Amino acid sequence: MGKSWWQKSLLTLAAVFMMSATAAAQSVVVDGYGTDERSALKDASRAAVEEVAGTFVDSRTLVENAAVKLDQIYTKAQGFITSTEILEKKQENGLVYLRARMDVDTNPNAQLMNNLSMVMMLNDPRIAVVVSQADGSHAKAAESALDDKLLELGFSHVAAAEQVAGTSPFGLRDAAGRMAAGQSLGADYLVLGSLQTSATDISLPDGENGSYQKTLLKTGNASLTVQVIRAASGEVVGTFTTTAKGVGNSESTAKAKAAAKASAKAAEHLEEKFRHLGSEAGLHEW
Repeated sequence: MGKSWWQKSLLTLAAVFMMSATAAAQSVVVDGYGTDERSALKDASRAAVEEVAGTFVDSRTLVENAAVKLDQIYTKAQGFITSTEILEKKQENGLVYLRARMDVDTNPNAQLMNNLSMVMMLNDPRIAVVVSQADGSHAKAAESALDDKLLELGFSHVAAAEQVAGTSPFGLRDAAGRMAAGQSLGADYLVLGSLQTSATDISLPDGENGSYQKTLLKTGNASLTVQVIRAASGEVVGTFTTTAKGVGNSESTAKAKAAAKASAKAAEHLEEKFRHLGSEAGLHEW
């Protein structure tokens, strides 16, 4: 489906801003309120990022037209502030009020600009994450790790865990099943994972005749294969596998630690895949 004229105008304005930006940061003066200085600074940081982002994206228009919701990006606002100078601070109606001059990182390659560009280019798609284990059950910890990464990147339409809980991984093995699941979940993209784990005993040399003595520790091994699916067609647009090891005093603990590490790696790879999809969408736009 083609983008409407207002979407194209916003994308063009964003691209012009990003290509022409030469300063590493933009300075703004903002107000913040909170129960203490820390929360007031967080409120001011959000205001600063909103103001800077608003110089090339009218976020209210985007929200009203259900195109791009930037709340998750603004939640991470403090990570985009490069320096802060408090100009005024006082108690006001039981709250801490402060006014501050903040520099917001507007380097075209900065995380804020990259995230804004990616989310806009993909039109803030609806994404559902389903990770299955060998027995067909949901690998909830892995799903949560991938969900958190997508939210961190600024995607605001990530299906909640309870929404995907009723989706059977066995029905996602072919394009037809994936298309049906995408429609059921209201997803533009499906992130489908398959987690395999195992555990082995850890043995150490006992110093006699080169033999080994089994210990109480276990080594966990995890392999997580992820596919990014365009739900409307069932097409696989990205795939990768991560592996990891973990050590625990029980088989379940060792497996869990290995799975957590493999999931963390997968989250980083997932970011790369969606940034690539965003770049492709931008190229098609121009």
